[in-house]
Amino acid sequence: MITLLRNFVLIVMLCAPIASKACTIFCGKDKQGHIWAANNEDNPFNFYNYLNVFPKTEDTKYGYFTLSYNSTKNGENFNIQGGMNEAGLFYDFNTIPPTLIKALHKKKVFPQGSQKILSHILANMETVEEVIAFFEKYWFEVGFNSAQMHIADKYGTFGIVGPSGSRILKNQRYQVSTNFDICGKGDSSSCWRYPIAVKKLAQGPINLTSFRDLCKATSFKGKGGTYTIYSNIQNLNTGEVWFYYLSDYQNPFKTSISTLLAKGRKSYLIRDLFKKHPISVLYNDFNANGGASAFKKFESLNISKARKKEIASIFVNNILANHSNMETLPFLEEYLQHNPVGYWMRAARAIAYYQKGDQQKAISIIKAYKKEVPETSMNVKKILNLFEGKFPEGANTTIELNGYPNAKHVFVKGLPVDFDFLIKKEGKWIGKYKLNEGVYNYSFVIDGKKVFDHKTPVKTISSIFEPSFLTHQLCIGLSKDTYLTTIKVKVPNKEDVVYIAGNQRAMTYWNSVFRLKKVSDFEREITLELHLPAKFKFTRGNWESEALMKNNTKDKNGRWLPMEIHLNADRTSYTIVNWKDRVK
Repeated sequence: MITLLRNFVLIVMLCAPIASKACTIFCGKDKQGHIWAANNEDNPFNFYNYLNVFPKTEDTKYGYFTLSYNSTKNGENFNIQGGMNEAGLFYDFNTIPPTLIKALHKKKVFPQGSQKILSHILANMETVEEVIAFFEKYWFEVGFNSAQMHIADKYGTFGIVGPSGSRILKNQRYQVSTNFDICGKGDSSSCWRYPIAVKKLAQGPINLTSFRDLCKATSFKGKGGTYTIYSNIQNLNTGEVWFYYLSDYQNPFKTSISTLLAKGRKSYLIRDLFKKHPISVLYNDFNANGGASAFKKFESLNISKARKKEIASIFVNNILANHSNMETLPFLEEYLQHNPVGYWMRAARAIAYYQKGDQQKAISIIKAYKKEVPETSMNVKKILNLFEGKFPEGANTTIELNGYPNAKHVFVKGLPVDFDFLIKKEGKWIGKYKLNEGVYNYSFVIDGKKVFDHKTPVKTISSIFEPSFLTHQLCIGLSKDTYLTTIKVKVPNKEDVVYIAGNQRAMTYWNSVFRLKKVSDFEREITLELHLPAKFKFTRGNWESEALMKNNTKDKNGRWLPMEIHLNADRTSYTIVNWKDRVK
């Protein structure tokens, strides 16, 4: 199996609040004066999407629901994806390019903490004006420089809040947002969905049917690996809610916010609201009975050939990343009948036969693929050598799993490698790789189940972006231990806001997410747990605003080199002399 570099949980959460890869959000007023709001949740397909319900308490004004990825906890922190309350207030988010936050130095930290902002809005606010007034005063301590909030209320006021500022629309018929910065200098022509939505809302009626049809017209069906996982439509006046799952716009799950609240504090997997949907049928059968049984279910599905092809593609791409190749082999064979070119599926099929003990079949699959697609980017030599038990030359890292002599298929998950299956040698499962400098978290998958090696230390990793998790950790060129490090910087202007971006998780892998705290007019600082040496740069929120440092140097391509902190370093203080975007 080829590793899918799915750091999705962390990368998406870096926007804080979570912003989807792509979303179409729209709202409008019908002839009766009712306000409708809708959202397409667009991303690589995910089986773990939640509808989280929070009834009113003694400390809140309203009950509400939220939507989240991967965890119910993400439905009550700053990773909320969207939501609605019983007062008829709705919001959702779009991803936009990293953007400088306007007048950030004037804004305060929310007293209850950034994690509480999004739930506080739904629990206590009724109007768009209240939300915009809130963000004129407060802002998130991290992130929210790559997302914008689309807001609507039952009184017919629409709004946008983003890093570039905010806007309020009154007495307007509709509002649309996609993945460009509406309050700044974003280009609406950059998104194919925006003109479709605007045209349909300008010319046609506004009601459930038109909103459903517009969700369908702007949905993703695998383009760039993205799907519309679900669509949600709300009538903000009646509280009625409709959900549609994975491009099926004929069979909604209909409910209302009052119905949800009456059942108390609960979280629902959205796929469980659609147990008869083909993808849910297959997933549940796969988990209960395995790949062979699920494939029989697949063959018996009474759906169109096009729909069946789409379901097979989604199922294979999603399941294969987390289960064994052998369990998914029937789906792989089916998928490759219609999509014969994609190399990682060909490799997965070959690896499945290799793990079944048919080495010659595995080799013939790869050789046939190379003959069909001679220009392929697949490292054919590497995978053929692995099938013969030969590891890459120049490997600097050995991964071992001890025991499990009867396992059939073993993978290491979490490393940025082409082929992540392990080879059985001398009573161990072994992989050898050439890895660049960095800190890597990994575990093993044995016959479809996640395990850890009993001879390798296991660490607990946690951050504000995700639930804590267990992992083996590998450090290449950096210290195994972390060191509490305070980094200080002097700035040229009193109003300067400074972000740090660097080479490890604590500095969000070169994303400008964490802000330094203001110590005085011209001093900023941040304290982080770092593997050393740490490499980093400063920005004002994106790479166009990179900091120009005192006594810094450039590489041979004219790019500024990062700052570095080594073990026993005597320097953790720096001076910014200017900003890249301010130099003419």
